[in-house]
Amino acid sequence: MGNRTALLIGTLCLGLAPARGGAQSLPAWVDSALTAGKYELTSTLNPDVRWGDFDGDGFLDVALGVVASGTRRRGIVIVHRVDRSVHVVGAGQGIGNGRNEFPSDAGWGVQRLETHRDVLRTDGWGNWHGWLAWTGQAYVWVQDSN
Repeated sequence: MGNRTALLIGTLCLGLAPARGGAQSLPAWVDSALTAGKYELTSTLNPDVRWGDFDGDGFLDVALGVVASGTRRRGIVIVHRVDRSVHVVGAGQGIGNGRNEFPSDAGWGVQRLETHRDVLRTDGWGNWHGWLAWTGQAYVWVQDSN
């Protein structure tokens, strides 16, 4: 293989390498939430990323499954599209149900309410059935009665 061919293959491979460990499809305004080094995506191969209008402004925001870099506690980082504000739920910060991290087996996703606003739905063992909803100032835990 000639030097030119090796250089071409190397250049192409660099272009395919994921930036920020699998988050290559995330826009820069989302990636900025992770650049402080406090949080890492829960998976570099298949990151937990959910899109929804969590603050009700009509623009898609993003929620990322993360772990705190120092403690490895699991949580969700929510980045609002318009003001670029970053909100951490879990990962060492209070969730509102007496805990400060999500269990590794707790699932979560986006659910649209009748008010046309999106909330984060959590499911897991014990008291992990509920929603995380934006109040206009912070995310609060709303326990599911089921």
